[in-house]
Amino acid sequence: MHFEISPIQLITVCSVINGFVFAFLLFEKHENRQANRFLSLTIFSMCLTFTPFILDVSIWNTYQWLAWLPFSLSYWIGPAFYFYIKTLTKASFSFRKKDLWHFSPIILNYLHSIYHAIVVDADPWPWLHHVSEILESAAIVSVIIYLTFSFRMVKSYQRSLLNNVSYTEMIDLRWVNLFIFAIAGSCVLMVGFLTMGTVMGGKYSLREWNDPRAFALLVYAGILYWLSISGFKQAQTHRIIHVEQPPEQDPIGSSEVIQKLNAAIESNRLYRNPKLSLSDLSRSVDISERVISDVINQQLGKNFFQFINEYRIDEIKERLKDPGNKHLKILSLAYDAGFNSKASFNRVFKSYTGQTPKDYKSENS
Repeated sequence: MHFEISPIQLITVCSVINGFVFAFLLFEKHENRQANRFLSLTIFSMCLTFTPFILDVSIWNTYQWLAWLPFSLSYWIGPAFYFYIKTLTKASFSFRKKDLWHFSPIILNYLHSIYHAIVVDADPWPWLHHVSEILESAAIVSVIIYLTFSFRMVKSYQRSLLNNVSYTEMIDLRWVNLFIFAIAGSCVLMVGFLTMGTVMGGKYSLREWNDPRAFALLVYAGILYWLSISGFKQAQTHRIIHVEQPPEQDPIGSSEVIQKLNAAIESNRLYRNPKLSLSDLSRSVDISERVISDVINQQLGKNFFQFINEYRIDEIKERLKDPGNKHLKILSLAYDAGFNSKASFNRVFKSYTGQTPKDYKSENS
C-alpha cells in the first residue's frame, strides 16, 4: 500500500529514530553508567509514547488493530527522568526493589489497549473507552510532578557544588533546568492539543503546518533531540556525599586554618589546577573537608568556588597590569590561572570586578 509522508511526519519520525539510537548508546556508555541507564529508559519511553501521535487518523482507521498495541510508556517518563537526576546528584543513592512502585502506574497506559483488544470492532461501553483514554492522558500530570522533584534536586545539587569544587563547567546540570522548563511547556502544549482534539472531534491533519497537533509534535521532536544529545554529552558529575553530623570542632582555630589555607594555596599555586576540589585541598593541608568548608562559609562568608576563584582573578589582575604581559592574550592568562573555559572566566571576572576583562585591561595597562 502506498503511503505519503509529510515534512512534519518526516521530522518527527527522524527524531524518534534518533531517540532510539541514543537510548542504545546511553545504555552502553560507561561514564555516569547507572544514571545513563535511567536516561536511556526516559528517551526510549518518550520515543515509544511519541510514535502513535505521528500517525494520521486515516492510518488508525485503516489499521484499527494498531489501537491494541501497547505503544505508550508515558507513565515511565517522569520516574525514569527523576531517577536519572537522583543518580547523577546523589553519590550514595542506589536503586532498590522498593523503588519499583514508581513505575507501577504503567498499567494505566494499557487500559485503552486492553479495552480495544477485548471489544475488538464494537464499542459497547463508550464511557469506559473515554475513561481509559483520560487515564492514559493523565500521565502528563505524573510527568510534571516528577519534573518538579527533579528540579528541586538539581537546585540543591548546584548549591552543594559551589561548596565542593572550583569549576562548574559540564557538571552544573544547567541544561537540565532548561530542559525541565521546556518539557513542562510541551506538556502544556499537549494538554492544549488534547483539548482542541476533543473540540474538533479528533479531526486533524499532519499535512497542515498550522495544525496545533503538528506544532506540538515539532516541539516534542526538538525536545527529544535536545535530551538525547545533551544527555550523551553530560560529563561525570561531582560526587557529593552529604553526611548528617554536627559541625566538626577545629582543634587549631579558624584563624590558623585560614592562614594555613592561604599559605598552601599561594605557595603551591593550587588554584592553577582547573579541577581543584575541596577534597584535593583537604589532602594538601591535612585538614578535614568539613572544617575547611565551615571556616570558608562562616568566617569568610564565601563558598569554596568563590574562595578559589578569587585567587585566580587576583593573579589575572596583577598580570594584566604588568606591561611585560601586553603581548599575551587575556584568555591565555585565564587558562594559566586555572580557568578552563572562556565563558566561565568572563562571567566570574565580571562578578568580581564589575568589568569585562578587556575593559579592565584597557584601564589598567
